[in-house]
Amino acid sequence: MTRSEDMRVRILDTAHDLLNAEGRDAVTTRAITSALHIQAPTIYRIFGDKQGLLDQVALHGFAAHLATWTGWTPGADPINSLRQGWDMHIDWGLRHPQVYSIAYGDPRDGTSSPAADAIDAILREQLVEAAKTGRLAVPVADAVDVIRAAGVGVVFTLLARPAESRDMSLSARSRDAALNAVLAVPAAPVTRTGAVMQVRHQLEHTGALTPNERALFSDWLDRVAR
Repeated sequence: MTRSEDMRVRILDTAHDLLNAEGRDAVTTRAITSALHIQAPTIYRIFGDKQGLLDQVALHGFAAHLATWTGWTPGADPINSLRQGWDMHIDWGLRHPQVYSIAYGDPRDGTSSPAADAIDAILREQLVEAAKTGRLAVPVADAVDVIRAAGVGVVFTLLARPAESRDMSLSARSRDAALNAVLAVPAAPVTRTGAVMQVRHQLEHTGALTPNERALFSDWLDRVAR
């Protein structure tokens, strides 16, 4: 690890500890520079600004969660993986509200946080696998949006209630509702929308079409599925 990388990790660890111990308002340039005996320009050179620092703190905080939720693995059932991933995500958000709020609660102008992007990438991989087997009823991007919106809503709804009065069945009901909204009926024969999305992802492996033809065909299939 280089000296710059070491400093970056030390700043993130310090900011993360301040966030969990005292909340977001405690994560100040003065507090970090005082704890590490460094100058403020060091922080700005590495992270750009306060929001850049907070975004990286959130991603840093999610690191352990991301390491345990690796998405779909060969041979696994993608629907079971989606269910397990949902449950892990809700549990992690409830146990780390400060970091979760930075990742998903800050208002943004057409962007998302690096931590949210990392979670979306894992979710997208699982949904692509579901699509390949004809079990996805909508385009992958739409399914990501539905599941993310539902999951984030559940976490913030439960965080707004005292821990002792949280109804955790809300998570299971919301999970099943979100999955039902994006999945084709898992029975034979495959539903029309499930078949459409299966063809959509098989296009990636065909050499019979040019890239432009594949893009156009994919767009048509997405429109049919919607």
